[in-house]
Amino acid sequence: MRIKVFNGFPYIVIYTDNVTEGSAGRAKAFVVKIRPEYKDDIGLEFHEATHSMQFWKLGPFFHTLRYALSKSYKLKAEVEAYRKQLEYQPANGSDAYRRIYAGFISKDYNLGISEEEAYMLLK
Repeated sequence: MRIKVFNGFPYIVIYTDNVTEGSAGRAKAFVVKIRPEYKDDIGLEFHEATHSMQFWKLGPFFHTLRYALSKSYKLKAEVEAYRKQLEYQPANGSDAYRRIYAGFISKDYNLGISEEEAYMLLK
């Protein structure tokens, strides 16, 4: 477990397999969990740290509630996190990674958005 700071906001990183099935990482409040095999994936860590920052910026109660109840807020939060993750991919977020992340956004978050719409949001 390590305490780190991202854009001025603290978060704790724990490397564990106790992460949602099918996910490489997960953020809950200011705690970021990452599967051990992704320990060196700074893009993934900063994706999850972005969610922690969103938690701090909006406030614990409001971020959690809005993320759970508002598809538009959840979409905004995920696009921000995936854009940050793209900054740390080879070739600074190549089109291939942008397509992969657009697929995640369109399929994994129940947002009612197409892959192409998600792709455009990540540009």
